[in-house]
Amino acid sequence: MYSAVLAAPAASVGAAPAPTVRQQLARTQAVLHDARQALYGLRDEYPRQPARFARIRAAIIRHQQARAAYKAAAEAFHASPEGTQLQRFRQQYARW
Repeated sequence: MYSAVLAAPAASVGAAPAPTVRQQLARTQAVLHDARQALYGLRDEYPRQPARFARIRAAIIRHQQARAAYKAAAEAFHASPEGTQLQRFRQQYARW
């Protein structure tokens, strides 16, 4: 009865499963979208508030970081088995 509990590794008891590369790509895409929307939201800020340029600069930097993270996640996805499978399916089925 207790042998199954003792045989289970201790690390799996409270550990969350690691996200897949597809999930990482989706999360970074969501972050990129949010950063882009925040940047675009500052375009029409009226009336002009103090420290407006500091907020715009911070939004631009967040957007650049999000783009770099998305690019890295996309490269990791395409190098993974899921990405190669996707490429194989794209070649197999013609687009119309």
